[in-house]
Amino acid sequence: CPICGARVVRENDEAAMRCSGNECPAQLQRNIEHFVSRDAMDIDGLGPAIIEKLLEKKLIAATADLYTLKKEELSGLDKLGEKSASNLISAIESSKNRHLANLIYALGIRQVGLGAAKTLAAHFKSLDALIIADMTTLSEIDDIGPVTAQSIKDYFAEPQNLENIERLKSCGVN
Repeated sequence: CPICGARVVRENDEAAMRCSGNECPAQLQRNIEHFVSRDAMDIDGLGPAIIEKLLEKKLIAATADLYTLKKEELSGLDKLGEKSASNLISAIESSKNRHLANLIYALGIRQVGLGAAKTLAAHFKSLDALIIADMTTLSEIDDIGPVTAQSIKDYFAEPQNLENIERLKSCGVN
């Protein structure tokens, strides 16, 4: 990886090459950009430039950190005044009540697009139920095949992902 130096890998049947580094700053920025996007948590006003500044200033290190930001921290960033900071805090606060499908999509689980996220939300009704689902249950759901089921299991097998989800819950994300 040109950013973190970790090994770059290509998964079977995929054209894209991916950094294998868990601590890659470029991956973190991209994951946060996905999390705040319109189809995910829809945090209006939180674009790549602001995310980059938040990461540079070490104000965030995971998606859950967005929910602990203070207006004063945001208004101190370049080109972000008090009014913009207030609007951004409001947008972050209102994102806590997005639909479960949007949250599942926002997590960035490989192979899980918005359609699959909607299917999973309709089937499981809660993130906790999805987290504990086994491969058989996942694979039996329409539109969720074995590759997607394995991606879901792999995602929830990572301790840092579960820790981030717990932090999101403790910040009031429904």
